[in-house]
Amino acid sequence: MNQHRPLPVVWFFDEVHMLTKEAFNALLKTLEEPPAHAIFIFATTEIHKVPDTIISRTQRFDFRPIDEADIVGHLKFIASQEKISIDKPALELIAKLSGGGFRDAISLLDQVSATGASITASTVTDFTGLQDTAKISGIAELYCAGK
Repeated sequence: MNQHRPLPVVWFFDEVHMLTKEAFNALLKTLEEPPAHAIFIFATTEIHKVPDTIISRTQRFDFRPIDEADIVGHLKFIASQEKISIDKPALELIAKLSGGGFRDAISLLDQVSATGASITASTVTDFTGLQDTAKISGIAELYCAGK
C-alpha cells in the first residue's frame, strides 16, 4: 500500500502582535494540537505583545541585523547584475544607513540608482539629506580653535 503524506501547509503571520486577544485564543487550540502537515510562522518586532500562552507553545528564533560587509557584497552583486555604476564608499554608506536590513539597503540602492548617474557616497548623502561628517567635524574644530 502506497501512503502519501499531505504536502506541508505553511501559515505565515507577519506582525502577529497585531492580532486581537480573541484571535490568539482561537489559534491556541490549533497550536496545542497542530495538524502534522501544518507549519505556523509568527513574525513580530514586538514580542512583548504576544501572549505568554502563545509563546510557550512555539519555538523562538531571534534574528539579528546583517553584517555591513555582507550587505555591501550583496549590493555589489545587485549593482553588477543591474548595470548600476556605484563605488565602494557609496555601497558602504548604504549598508550603514540600512541598519542591518537587506530590504532597506536594496530599497535605498534602488532609489539612488533611479538618478541614472554613477553613484558615489556624495550622491547617497545628497539623496538622503545627510550631512558630510568630515565637513561638520572641520567646522567644529574651527569653532573650538576660535577661528
